[in-house]
Amino acid sequence: MMYKCSFISFQNPGDINELILPQPLYHKFDLTGQVSLKAGASSLNVSCSPSSAGNSQITLKSRDPVFTSIPKIENVLLEIDHDQNLISIGPITALLIDHCDEDKLNTHSLMEYFTECQRWFQQKGGLFYLLPVTSLLKNEWVGFVFDQNSWQKRAVPLPHVIYNRSHSRKIEKHRLYESALKRMEDLSVHLFNSSFLSKDLVYSHLRNCSQLRPHLPETVQGIDQVDEMLAIYKDIFVKGVNGSKGRYILRIQKREKDILVYQNSFSPKRTLTFQTYSSLYRQLQSWCHSSPYIVQQTIPFMTVKEQPIDFRFLCHKNHKGNWTVTSAVARIASEKQFVANIDQGGRIESPLSILTSLFPDGDSRLIFTNMKALSLSASSFLAQNLEGHYAEFGIDIGVDSAGKPWVIEINSKPSKRTFIDNERVRPSVKSLYEYTINIWNQKED
Repeated sequence: MMYKCSFISFQNPGDINELILPQPLYHKFDLTGQVSLKAGASSLNVSCSPSSAGNSQITLKSRDPVFTSIPKIENVLLEIDHDQNLISIGPITALLIDHCDEDKLNTHSLMEYFTECQRWFQQKGGLFYLLPVTSLLKNEWVGFVFDQNSWQKRAVPLPHVIYNRSHSRKIEKHRLYESALKRMEDLSVHLFNSSFLSKDLVYSHLRNCSQLRPHLPETVQGIDQVDEMLAIYKDIFVKGVNGSKGRYILRIQKREKDILVYQNSFSPKRTLTFQTYSSLYRQLQSWCHSSPYIVQQTIPFMTVKEQPIDFRFLCHKNHKGNWTVTSAVARIASEKQFVANIDQGGRIESPLSILTSLFPDGDSRLIFTNMKALSLSASSFLAQNLEGHYAEFGIDIGVDSAGKPWVIEINSKPSKRTFIDNERVRPSVKSLYEYTINIWNQKED
């Protein structure tokens, strides 16, 4: 049976772990003797006693540093299983971040998102904390909890759910990370979005889906394919398979007398021309020798005042485990850019208002509906076919002049800046909580 109440813990100088429960709960379940208190994947043997009349708060007195480090939680969900003498509190969610010193945490680029998550979890019920990836790798459960109006470094209980927001591809390939994933699985800790997705991996999966294949640009691997792709399409993109934020992308156009190249990561000069393909290829070898690249045909997407435009759909698994579109924005490239990424100076607009400016009203709504359906199909298919657990994707979609949507890119760690700030709590925060509740309910059933 589930209850919602507040929770607070104190250091107990004695050896007994005492859990003081509201009188109605204590007497209803006859919680005498030893009971196991479970917080996330951590547990503690406690002796229960009733609170004073009218006190609806749960109070824990213990010497265990993990449990006494839990800050006061205004709303925590309490699950009581009398048959197993088990009391569970939750949900407990950890956000996996790169290593960060305590004195530098407040300047973290995602601090606004962190704080928003913490406030929403506190309001709805549960504990949210930040877990440095170094703690996960070393199996040392030390993280950052929000208490007394600041983030504080403390021992933390193992969570029910870990949301991976580490931005280190190198760490995700380390054997210690693989061991940590296995350890979390053995402890029934649910870690989702376990790794970055490379562009070639996403394409290799999506092309196997007959429903999605017509919405994918023709794609091949390796800069050795540039000459052949230029001969066929005249206009192509070359993208680093592990590139992000609009970096390590080239657009190459074969013209009558030369080859035009747009880029933003390799040279201060954003536009270059080459008289021969051999001179272009030598430059590509110099730029792209250290990592793999894919080559894609350029789809003639719609533009706004001749500036490239695409649409970011944020998709999540909800409290029922179904994929939903939680937010959508149109991204318009800055004047000097050929990609629409926000990190490259792009701006955000309402997708329907942009579509209505490009297509008749009835058509624009149908196109928007089709893009949403395409995003959900891609999310569901990828989640079913990738190794690991995935519950959030950022889907980038372009639209051609006929209104046909095309999948540009799919991200497993989408930017938290791509939302229109017209809500007090962004949809991705609410979706994270709903997903956590779903996972916790499954584990407690």
